[in-house]
Amino acid sequence: MSLDCPYQYEPLTKNDAIRLLELKPATSGDLLLQCELLLCEASAIPAYEAVSYVWGSDQCPQTLQLPTGHLKITDSLGSALKGLRFRDKSRLLWVDAVCINQSDNVEKARQVSQMAKIYGNAAGVLAWLGENPAVPLDVDPILDLARRTKSIGLESPKADNRDTILKWVYGDLQKSRWMMGVMNAVESFGFPLLYESAWFTRMWIVQEALLAKQLKLHYGTLSLDWKDFQSVMMLIHAVNAAVRSPMKSREHFVKYAWALIDVRDHWQKSIDNSDEASEIGYYMHQLRNRRCKDDRDRVFALRGLLPDNAGLDITPDYTKPVTQVYSDFAKAQLKLGSIGILYEAGLWKRKHLSQPTLRDQPDHPASSDYLPTWAPDYRHDKTFTELTEVRFGTYFGKDPKVPSNTDFSKGPYRLNVRATLIDIITIVQPAIFVHDEAHRTSDILMFLSCRRYCMNLKERLDSHFENRQYPTHEDPTTAFAYSLVGGGTDRAYNDTFISKPNEESLDPLSLWRIYENNCISESGEVYAAIQRELHRPPERQKIKGIGIDFYRSGSAEASMAWNYHHHLINIFRRHWFFISDDGYTGLAPLNSMTVTDSLAFIDGANVPFVLRDSSDETCDFLLVGPCYIHGLMDGEAVKQNAAFEGGTVQII
Repeated sequence: MSLDCPYQYEPLTKNDAIRLLELKPATSGDLLLQCELLLCEASAIPAYEAVSYVWGSDQCPQTLQLPTGHLKITDSLGSALKGLRFRDKSRLLWVDAVCINQSDNVEKARQVSQMAKIYGNAAGVLAWLGENPAVPLDVDPILDLARRTKSIGLESPKADNRDTILKWVYGDLQKSRWMMGVMNAVESFGFPLLYESAWFTRMWIVQEALLAKQLKLHYGTLSLDWKDFQSVMMLIHAVNAAVRSPMKSREHFVKYAWALIDVRDHWQKSIDNSDEASEIGYYMHQLRNRRCKDDRDRVFALRGLLPDNAGLDITPDYTKPVTQVYSDFAKAQLKLGSIGILYEAGLWKRKHLSQPTLRDQPDHPASSDYLPTWAPDYRHDKTFTELTEVRFGTYFGKDPKVPSNTDFSKGPYRLNVRATLIDIITIVQPAIFVHDEAHRTSDILMFLSCRRYCMNLKERLDSHFENRQYPTHEDPTTAFAYSLVGGGTDRAYNDTFISKPNEESLDPLSLWRIYENNCISESGEVYAAIQRELHRPPERQKIKGIGIDFYRSGSAEASMAWNYHHHLINIFRRHWFFISDDGYTGLAPLNSMTVTDSLAFIDGANVPFVLRDSSDETCDFLLVGPCYIHGLMDGEAVKQNAAFEGGTVQII
């Protein structure tokens, strides 16, 4: 056969067989790519490495030469293979675009279903991040920073690295100056070229990176072990948490590169724990910004991340519209008993929360674009609101199951559930300032706005409860203090304010009093310190607008008040404070409304939800999201209370 002819694939004789690409050596990057394709049965697969790369353009201008023909490949793959081939020996690789016959849809479907196993069984995964010959990268300064990171004590992406590095520099001017210069250093030797790579943006590379026994990053001639890359990324992340300094491609760093580090760290820690590994909501949260040519892949790409016992059959079917893929995925989880999908659905932002126009038969919506509010909307950019850090304690029972009386028969858009209606929201207080960029880069501005917001909240509360008690017969200020922090049940609250044995722990009311005395009172220690900061020389060394010496002085109580302030900011980013018609207080999802929004317990969940009346004659409700209601977080107790009405509601 002529070498000028296109290569003809030999069929794979067994479903579990694969092809491997033997990449021939070359002494120069300009030489033609030459290889052989080896057909391997599952019982006799030699050691190989798998290549992870960005497909890029569909155009295939480059040539891969085989003994019996040639294959046309993309510039992206051609660049990767030229960069990865050895000078003096062959290299055995698995590359999807070549090792799978892309023109055979039956083979392609079988091979795609095996990709998790292929990447997991590879001796290593080689991630090709691209190249720029005009900007060479030197690995030595990167490795130096990785070693420095370890010496500082930054060991895990999950740890509170901001506090670790601030303790490391405390009282040492030389270390402080070094920390302030980290971003200039990493930019000087081109490190941002790595985390800016389009490789980090793609959805399908996630399973390839997570399943790798060893992951190595390649950028041009530079080769870097993932652990060293992660160390430098942890240092950058910690420094920017402590010092909001200018940073190249900050959004790309956070949305793509850091998110992958977080996911991979989580995956490795949960390999032996199937419950952790199957946290679908967690993976969807972290992968929300990945780029896909097809939004259905946001579900289909989960296949390799879920354990065999997850019970979910994620079979790619590109004949279904995106909204049906998402609603079918949600319904499959509900049928398995995972009522947590309703919790997740309420945490994903939508373009708008509105009712579809339904015809007489519920199986035939007027618009196939509609996604029911009980299904999370996973689409890129426009759909996600950050998962709350306030989990309100155990929000599902000991055996979280969707009740048997849940009705799935009303068509693809309607879900009938039993629920107990509690009250109507009459006052909602948004904390708009926390989302303002000017506030986020200035601790002084954020402090003053948060102080004013809390003062206004307390004034409204005092006015509402003048001469009366909270519905559960406790002091309204106590209810207010607990409502502000969601009852004080989340992990961040426990880590910060619930002390170790033999140390004093603080309840939410005590913390509120400390905040009042130190931050709201004009004679308070923190408020006075902030006022002094406003009149300090501008050239002073600062962290987010506040001088470093601010953190070196002050009483233990003032420090506690400052930590409480930051805890409130994190809560206000994700929740709005509300008061209901009967006087219950709590935290509602962002964009909750008065009059149309009701507080309710859905059977099977131990956390209440906000439901929105569709305002027509259908009695349909929209699911807005989970909430915290002080004094009413026990779902079973609420159901048994004759004061609250139970019945069937239809969520669309």
